[in-house]
Amino acid sequence: MWRSALILCLLAVTAHCAAPRSGAVGAGFRPNCFPKPSGGCKCNIKDGSVDTVIEFATDDDCRKPIEMVTAQNKKNLGKEIQQKFGAFKDNCFPKPSGGCKCNVDLGHGEQVVEYSSDAECKKSVESQTAGNKKNLNQQIKEKFGDFKENCFPKPSGGCKCNEKDSRGNEVVTTYNNPSECRIRSKRDVAVGTQRQPANVNQSQQKYRQRDAPSQNVRDPVRERAQANYAAVLDELHNKFKGLKEGCFPRPKGCLCVIGKTAEGRDITERRMKDADCKCKEGERGPGCPAA
Repeated sequence: MWRSALILCLLAVTAHCAAPRSGAVGAGFRPNCFPKPSGGCKCNIKDGSVDTVIEFATDDDCRKPIEMVTAQNKKNLGKEIQQKFGAFKDNCFPKPSGGCKCNVDLGHGEQVVEYSSDAECKKSVESQTAGNKKNLNQQIKEKFGDFKENCFPKPSGGCKCNEKDSRGNEVVTTYNNPSECRIRSKRDVAVGTQRQPANVNQSQQKYRQRDAPSQNVRDPVRERAQANYAAVLDELHNKFKGLKEGCFPRPKGCLCVIGKTAEGRDITERRMKDADCKCKEGERGPGCPAA
């Protein structure tokens, strides 16, 4: 009787040890790959509705390539550095023990000043707000500043342009290549212009060169495109105009930094009304230093 009980206990322990550790994946292992207690590893491969378990004699076949691990580690480290030190003042560098060291000029040459609090190392909310606005305006200018007046960007990339076909009908043309949306340089225009045949009458060429387009001809498509382009720019400018210091626009309302915690982290507040996000005319107070 006791022999049977002992055998059952040994079988239970063996089954428990052989069970796959689905809850924990070995460090550096591929997804759905696990180390085996007896050595080596095995991977669960799913092909459609069929699950297949493949076993390997060594762990190397189950681990991620070193290039993939290195790239992921760099990506994670970059995010962590940006999160911790992205808002540091210029010429300020973090210390391993916390705080930072800053190179400052107090009027007697450059000196190194140490700060123990991260809050003293970071830019003010006002400075961050101004920097974010400047960067956003620069991005808008770089992406869409040289677009043709009758072309407007698409969220997925490229643009839509109001044009006229060969019959003079108004059409909307979609371009997926941003280069087709931009104003061509003089070099591009010169390359795209065909040369006149040698046998064309020279006087006719001169006459065509002096022939200027009539200023009385209206182009409704162009006028509508100019109006739409101006409306887009006005909307972007009005989104930032009058914003309180420390407030950032959102598709609806804004997000405002209203203070900091004892650890130096920002305390934010979501405001849904534009009236709560912007300074009223003549208003003075927190976030509205000027009239």
